[in-house]
Amino acid sequence: MPQWTLNSNVADMLSLGPRTAGRLMQVGVRSVADLLAARPPSIAERLDDQRMSAATIEQWQREARLILAAPQLPPHAARWLAAIGIASRERIAGSTPTELLGALETAIKESDDSGWLEKNLQPSVSELAVWIRCARSASTEEAA
Repeated sequence: MPQWTLNSNVADMLSLGPRTAGRLMQVGVRSVADLLAARPPSIAERLDDQRMSAATIEQWQREARLILAAPQLPPHAARWLAAIGIASRERIAGSTPTELLGALETAIKESDDSGWLEKNLQPSVSELAVWIRCARSASTEEAA
C-alpha cells in the first residue's frame, strides 16, 4: 500500500481519471496539499463542470484527510466514508458497524448519483468492522 503524503499527486491518491486530473491541474490542484488548501466553491467555479461541484470537491477533501490519517484504511473505504460525511479517523473509530451501515444505506437512498454509490457495491458489516479496526489502529499507532 503506498504511503501517501501532502506532496502526493492528488489524482493518484484518489484514483481520479486522467481527464479529471488534467482539469484539476489546470486550476492549480496537483498535490494533496493543493486540494486540502483549496476553497471548494472557488475551484468548482473555475472548473465549470457540474460533475465537479463544490460538494464533490469537499468529498475529495474528506477522502484525502481520511487516507492521510488512517493509511491502513483501504482507499475504497475512504471513498465510502467521505461520501457519508466522515472526515476523521476518530469519527470512524468511535462508530459501530451498524451506525456506519445505516449512514451508508441512507446515503445510497438519497443519492441522485447513478455512479459508484450503488447498493450492490455496499460494504458488508464485517468489512465495516475492519475499517473501524483500521481507524482505531491508526489512533493507537499515533499515540505510541
